Amino acid sequence: MQIADMPLQAGRSKQAPVRIVVHAMAEYIDTDDRDYDARSWLDKLGLSVHALIAPSGVVIRCRSDYQGGYHAKGYNTDSLGVEILVPGLHTYETFLDALQTPYYSTKQYSALVELVRGWLGRHAIEEVNRHSDLSPGRKVDPGAGFPWAQFCTGIGITGDE
Repeated sequence: MQIADMPLQAGRSKQAPVRIVVHAMAEYIDTDDRDYDARSWLDKLGLSVHALIAPSGVVIRCRSDYQGGYHAKGYNTDSLGVEILVPGLHTYETFLDALQTPYYSTKQYSALVELVRGWLGRHAIEEVNRHSDLSPGRKVDPGAGFPWAQFCTGIGITGDE
């Protein structure tokens, strides 16, 4: 697994993670004023995750496991967040469309499984959730295009579709 460090500052200084939250976001965000890469967009919004996974399979570490992130409202005090980056430039509408069909690369999926398995081995993780599990009706990621049941089997937990 190839790893790059690109820290994000927003978040709590300390945490003991017991949950992993799987997200998806656009690799590049198309806004009215300009385009942003995913990391810059999170920084602009004062948000953070522990890792971004690029379509190339590179894992971009943004926070240490022991620093809290701002990635899942109501669950930021004790969770690790990972974003699967949906390839290309997206508005919110095109991003939502992209989540409906498989959008991840084989390298990206493999890196995600390896990262999450590592977290499960290092921390007393009690739950692995989709962002949509924690904020139903408000969040839809990682979406129907992500094979959740297969992913759960791949990381060695029981998960429902």
